Amino acid sequence: MGQYLLGIDNGNTISKVAIFDLNGKEQHVASCSVETEYAKPGWTERSMAGFWQGVATAIRETLAKAAIDPAEIVGIGCSGHGNGLYLLDKAGQPLGNGIQSLDTRASSIVDGWHEVGLHRQVFSQTLQALWPAQPNALLAWLKTHEPARYESIGAVLLCKDYVNYRLTDQIRTDYSDISATSLFDVPRKEYSKELLYSFGIPEIYEALPRLAHSFEVIGQVTAAAAAATGLAVGTPVVGGMFDVDASAVGAGVYRPGQACLIAGTWSINEVVTAEPVIDPNLFMTTIFSAPETWLTIEASPTSATNLEWFVTQFCAEERLDAEKRGISVFEVCSEAVASIAPDNANIIFHPFLYGSNVQANARSGFYGVAGWHTRAHLLRALFEGVVFSHLNHIEKLRAAGANFDIARLTGGGSRSKVWAQMFADILGTPIEIPDGTETGARGAALSAGIGAGVYNSYDEAVDQAVSVVRTHEPISANIPLYLARYEAYKHLVEAMQPSWDHLAGLQR
Repeated sequence: MGQYLLGIDNGNTISKVAIFDLNGKEQHVASCSVETEYAKPGWTERSMAGFWQGVATAIRETLAKAAIDPAEIVGIGCSGHGNGLYLLDKAGQPLGNGIQSLDTRASSIVDGWHEVGLHRQVFSQTLQALWPAQPNALLAWLKTHEPARYESIGAVLLCKDYVNYRLTDQIRTDYSDISATSLFDVPRKEYSKELLYSFGIPEIYEALPRLAHSFEVIGQVTAAAAAATGLAVGTPVVGGMFDVDASAVGAGVYRPGQACLIAGTWSINEVVTAEPVIDPNLFMTTIFSAPETWLTIEASPTSATNLEWFVTQFCAEERLDAEKRGISVFEVCSEAVASIAPDNANIIFHPFLYGSNVQANARSGFYGVAGWHTRAHLLRALFEGVVFSHLNHIEKLRAAGANFDIARLTGGGSRSKVWAQMFADILGTPIEIPDGTETGARGAALSAGIGAGVYNSYDEAVDQAVSVVRTHEPISANIPLYLARYEAYKHLVEAMQPSWDHLAGLQR
């Protein structure tokens, strides 16, 4: 009889359930999606019941397809998108829909806080920016606009906490996830009534879940959860983690001085440090899943999702070519980029289709396009622009003291050798590509392995279960070419800011 670990990685649009052997190899992966509801402009919600049903079905499918006896699962770990809000009432039932981390209904709340300088007042405790989808802002919004719902709150949970609750009946959260919410005194690693008073939501203190380490067993699979999922009653479930922590651990990043870059929907750039990096110009510093370490993060929705949009809108020919050859359309796009030499490119692209890290109303654009340029030139510019946005974040991290000498790249962008090499050249840093595709689920599963006693530590877990499949060293001849275009990229950002403001005014 074998031993396996189950990891559940919950994003905003899809949840993935993966079973791993103790050497970190995927046995089977299943996924589910729950439709996002847009009841009003800026609202992004989903049914909590539908969310759980989807996850439960994916667990059952994974067990069946992997042909594994549920009793062979020795531990379950769960990760989830940070922030948002998944509320229970005082009877432990879902209190309305779950609110996702893309929700902007509380924008006016956050604007008001900035007007009175609240960010400066609370930063020494939160160590992060304030934004509308954080639980503090959403709770303040509910208190103002839906007071009856606010008064009915029995528990404040995050995405993965709700899955853990359905698995175990335990109301818990972990340090990594809660430390990204502005509900938590990050340096002191504790809840703060003072902080909640600052946001005008002191009543919430009693509804905050008990804390656990990411690898700490918080409960076991209940009979009801076993009936829904096919899991064995009594299977240990650990506290789980913020999805960015899970991706780092799943990629083998857990020691101070290591960096994990995620080229997916978001540009995630994170560095593990021995001490908290405190800088109000950074996106956030949180408590990392590995004990006594910290995670400093710079992020924006400016990464590989730009390529998905471009492919959908403009790459019908590449799709046909991919179908004929039996490969991914993204492989065809990478080939097109490789056909244009780095010294034969002079188009700049701003990857701001879904937001930016430079200005709230910034928008995407191709600059310098001439009649002789081809779709391959545009694709190369898009690839470069995405990496330039990552570099912009990394410059801020380095300036604040979050330094690293080597980075591991994950997410969809890591599958392209052309793109990964571009990261190495533009960042001037060796880029390692870890094995596997479901690094988030694997990170959660490895934490479960520690809780179950399979591994003694993250060091042992990563050593046994994560390997590097290739390394991209910077090509020195390419570096000055890219950095010259990066300077043009930054110059255009500055030049476009008045125009973005003007365009935003036309849309009102």
